[in-house]
Amino acid sequence: MSRRQTFLFYLVFILIQQAFSSYAAAWSSSDIVASVNGETIDLDMIRKSNRLEIYNAEKALYDLQYASLRSLLIKKLISLDPASKGMTEDQYLSRNVIKPREISDQEVDAFIQSRNIPKSKINTNLKEQVRRFLLQSEIAGQIDQWVEQQEKKYKIVVNLKEPLEPRFEVNIKHSAYRGNVNAPVTIVEFSDFECPYCSRANETLYQLQDIYGDKIKIVYKHFPLSSIHPMAQKAAEATICAQEQGMEKFWELHNVLFENFRSLTVGQIKDFAKNIGLEPAAFNSCLTSGKNSELVQLDLKEGMELGVESTPAFFINGRFIKGALPLDSFKELIDEELAK
Repeated sequence: MSRRQTFLFYLVFILIQQAFSSYAAAWSSSDIVASVNGETIDLDMIRKSNRLEIYNAEKALYDLQYASLRSLLIKKLISLDPASKGMTEDQYLSRNVIKPREISDQEVDAFIQSRNIPKSKINTNLKEQVRRFLLQSEIAGQIDQWVEQQEKKYKIVVNLKEPLEPRFEVNIKHSAYRGNVNAPVTIVEFSDFECPYCSRANETLYQLQDIYGDKIKIVYKHFPLSSIHPMAQKAAEATICAQEQGMEKFWELHNVLFENFRSLTVGQIKDFAKNIGLEPAAFNSCLTSGKNSELVQLDLKEGMELGVESTPAFFINGRFIKGALPLDSFKELIDEELAK
């Protein structure tokens, strides 16, 4: 980071910090923030209805503060080294801390593969962007390692606290699940059977099940985005009809639907159900009646109340994850939960 960039970053940080401090002080002066005909609305009510959005805002502020703090710590540590006299910050880091290395093609390919990027989008430009990203990550890691080493020389105390990540309670009483019912880690997925990213995430979930076995339980919740996926609602109802004939039948139909998410029709769904051994008359009657429509909508309503806006979305022991993240991202969170 250049001297000018550091200055501008620090200036933005100070301005945001001042604004946030004033904002927080105004709100902390009273728990009651509004009233209507004598009925009050307090701060806790606001926080409960917007827990995820508030956490994301607090986390964004923390990340900005931490980045600025890190920059200031690096500058201070460099100044403590007599060998830094007459050097700029960039000169010192390049001579004493950063050890450049070539990012191999194998590393670039491995990164792209881990992100499940479609082959149609992989080109020379993308690979160069990935190479630059990996190089910057390598440099940042080397600087972080150097800062950690300085802790042995100097007394470094960091009091900046990261905001507490919220954990959400999801109602899974009647939801389909697979895996160990008493597993220490529960992954709840809100998904849509016409969503391509959900289909990709389904493959990741099966990989996780192969890796962790009885340590995880996977629960499915319906979140049909009917405005863009016209068959998602009916497909969701169909899986509940299948579940009525056995939990394993839910997952069989679930998998077939994701394998064919690009072109679903009611007739196809009925054929799929017959092919996996569901009793046709009972299934067709269930699907045609629409009796499970309300159950699907209850899942949808709950997801929206929890802060879900798109699919797929996950809750790992109540911790919110947005999107079809790479396998390693899921593993990191699962390992954190297992370590507790």
